[in-house]
Amino acid sequence: MKKVLAVFAHPDDESFGPGGTLGLWAKQGAEIHLLCATHGEAGQGTGLGEIRSEELRAAGKILGIKKIEFLDFKDGRIDNQDLAKLEKIITAKIKAVRPNIILTFDLNGVSGHLDQIAVASATTQAFRKTKIAKRLYYFTIPKFFSDMVKDYFIYFPDGKLPEEVDEKIDVSLVWEKRILAMDQHQSQKKDIENIKKKLKLGNKEEWFTVRRLSPQ
Repeated sequence: MKKVLAVFAHPDDESFGPGGTLGLWAKQGAEIHLLCATHGEAGQGTGLGEIRSEELRAAGKILGIKKIEFLDFKDGRIDNQDLAKLEKIITAKIKAVRPNIILTFDLNGVSGHLDQIAVASATTQAFRKTKIAKRLYYFTIPKFFSDMVKDYFIYFPDGKLPEEVDEKIDVSLVWEKRILAMDQHQSQKKDIENIKKKLKLGNKEEWFTVRRLSPQ
């Protein structure tokens, strides 16, 4: 691969999700661009969006991401009216970067967050219409991870069984880098600790379903 375009909804999606894969691909020489739909400003405290944006920039440097762009959609408020605009922006970025691979969350948003579902949906449409990237990677989690989630603040969908994924990427070579990137998101410290506990119970790999470009 030469170029990767990663598209997520919030700062920390990249590190709490496929951070190991992004770090590994960068280590292997890929040029990685990241679009973040929001600044993650929803929640308590003033200036949270600026704090979380800086946390993403710090994590991006650790993972080797070349360029990060924020799209300025409202955190927690991406809805049907935003989808067409979001798709156009992602489409334009695909045409500008011309990535070999696009990476986003599973269509269920992994955690069920509606922002993440919207971003994954818009990214899928842009991938399908542009026909530039050869593959679209959807990050997902094992079902035994989702089974450990109790009383989450939103509906949390089931993860995947081993036979339901297309690719499992061994990220053991960049594991410490992945954890260090997660640690940059200190505004989300509670989530960091919860995710680390789950990661200790699994293998150092990340799971994906993959959509390939249809033949012309």
